[in-house]
Amino acid sequence: MRWLPAVLKLIAVHAGCKTLFAYLDPGSGSLIIQLLVAIIVGVLATFRLWKAKLFSLIGIKQEADDDDDARDTEHGESEPV
Repeated sequence: MRWLPAVLKLIAVHAGCKTLFAYLDPGSGSLIIQLLVAIIVGVLATFRLWKAKLFSLIGIKQEADDDDDARDTEHGESEPV
């Protein structure tokens, strides 16, 4: 908690500023877009992982994905060597 006075001083200094000069170069836009895409993908992947763990905890079986390999092995066909 020793950092709290320093943070409050920093906030007070910035609150007193009337003009702030900010510069965004062309790479900043792509960085912001990458950050937003990474956050969305991360949230979706986490949700999918949590959903799978929750369903397995409850005992609900999820449907298998419709892969070609999954259909071949279900019908007794062997995989090509």
